[in-house]
Amino acid sequence: MTSQSPPGRPLEELRYALAEADTHRPPVALRTRVIEAAEAGRPPGLAAGTDTAITPIEAYRRTMVSFDSVLSDLSEAEWHTPVLRDLDIQGLVGHLIGVERQLHAALGIGPDMVTDADHVESTQADAHAQTGRPTADTHAEWLDLSAATVAHASGLDRQGLASLIAMHLFTTSVERMLVIRSFETWTHEEDIRRATGRPLAAPDSARLRLMTETAVSALPAGLAMIARPRPNRTARMVLTGPGGGTWQASLDRGVPGETDVRIIADAVSFCRMVANRMTPADIEAVVTGDEALAADVFAGAQALALD
Repeated sequence: MTSQSPPGRPLEELRYALAEADTHRPPVALRTRVIEAAEAGRPPGLAAGTDTAITPIEAYRRTMVSFDSVLSDLSEAEWHTPVLRDLDIQGLVGHLIGVERQLHAALGIGPDMVTDADHVESTQADAHAQTGRPTADTHAEWLDLSAATVAHASGLDRQGLASLIAMHLFTTSVERMLVIRSFETWTHEEDIRRATGRPLAAPDSARLRLMTETAVSALPAGLAMIARPRPNRTARMVLTGPGGGTWQASLDRGVPGETDVRIIADAVSFCRMVANRMTPADIEAVVTGDEALAADVFAGAQALALD
């Protein structure tokens, strides 16, 4: 007997469809045809509608252009709109100036300074230094620093991009840091959009794909941050929409095993949750399997937020 879901409830309908898929094995010939047709439409694991892959450098360049466009559209009064913590928009851009200056130090292209410190505390001085400063100067300094980051990264070879740098209490490669910088800058662009009543704008699918890959791969780190390690557990992450994909994700950086929990969520909403701008309830995820493990995955994802 087939269970019936309430009409007009697409997530419930999807839940029932997944349950039936788990309990009814399709004929081998049908399964083969479906897989062949799917792979003809897109590479395995890549959401339909995702643009051609781009480099982390291009991702950050595009994010910089988008953020610059929003700043250029602000009125003088809007620059002083409260936006995050105790900061107005000008102070928030000052925070990003501080992050970029630390990145330059880590890359060896700027003055020496401590870079492996708390993300927020270590940039507060730069944020507060914008008070009373012409907003055009704040904008120009951030733009110059970001452009210098892109220019330097564009000149690095494969080895240089893979080299490790220490920033904000974690160590990662230069190219992954560029994706993290794209993620944060997009998040703060949306902070500004919310504060000034502008519509939110998701990244293009190529940038979003880099962001979702990075977020899923960082889940073990998030679980460690909240002291909920999950050794030998595996989550099947299905992030839907352009820029999403499917991952069999080990939650302890080991080899993925059998699926303990399956989580289906919209890719953009998942990234907003990782940025701590949405809650698990907000993203309306479909969970099958170990629900307690899913709750830990969500908490670990939110712990990754830099703010």
